[in-house]
Amino acid sequence: MDPPWSVTRPVGELRPGDHGWLPYANGEEQRHVVGSFVGDGLAWGHKVIFLAGEDVPAPAPPPGPDRGLLTVLPVDRARGPGGHVDARSVMEALAKEITRAEEQGHTTIRVTADMTWAVRRPAGLEQLLRCERHIERAIGPSTSVAAICQFDRRRCGPGELAALAGTHAVRVLPDPEFADPVLEIVRTFQPCGLALRGELDAFRHRVLDEALAQLLPVSQGREVHLDLAELAFIDLGALNMLADLVRTGRGPLVLDRMRPRLVAVVETVGWHRLPGLRLGG
Repeated sequence: MDPPWSVTRPVGELRPGDHGWLPYANGEEQRHVVGSFVGDGLAWGHKVIFLAGEDVPAPAPPPGPDRGLLTVLPVDRARGPGGHVDARSVMEALAKEITRAEEQGHTTIRVTADMTWAVRRPAGLEQLLRCERHIERAIGPSTSVAAICQFDRRRCGPGELAALAGTHAVRVLPDPEFADPVLEIVRTFQPCGLALRGELDAFRHRVLDEALAQLLPVSQGREVHLDLAELAFIDLGALNMLADLVRTGRGPLVLDRMRPRLVAVVETVGWHRLPGLRLGG
């Protein structure tokens, strides 16, 4: 999906000059990532330009006095000379808002728009790709503007997603729930869960427990998947903690892509037979 020259960057590490794309799996991932992009920008005093449509509600304004940091541009106001709303007219409207923000003295500007609707218009993909290439050339050298173009993976075909990826230099990822030199925990959205990378030792049981405590209530009874493919080490105490979690009804949990030696330990102890805990693919 991503071109070999592109980079991936957590949303909290986006910087001016980044023309990022977010091929989100569902509304939960979209709200999680875009909410961080908008909310952090407003908290840090950045200008935020948000393209809002019928399916994309505008974010809430920041608390406190209105500092003019948030500009919401309804998509139906971004009409071209012929009165039509298309990818070109929307990009031109966004460019005007960026110019206005620069003239107002804003030194850091964040722009985000869900452009899935444009892909679905007749000849929309071709027009959108031309616009995205233009935006890439304009934002790449910028010292003030960072942008996220959002696309719903459920409504775009593989070929469309590959073409769109080729017009963006940065793939946007969620910020880690936890990260230190030993362990990183990142939210996943398809399936709902967490991906663990590094080593999970006794000193980091608490951070996994806290990440699960935040996720399980919003999972609404769905299975929560733990992707362990990039976990080099997990101690028996952590596995016992997961077993205790499902014993107390805080599941169900699925352990995905475990290394064979860990699978052997789980099966030997019999944890995989616990109701609410199973080994995934």
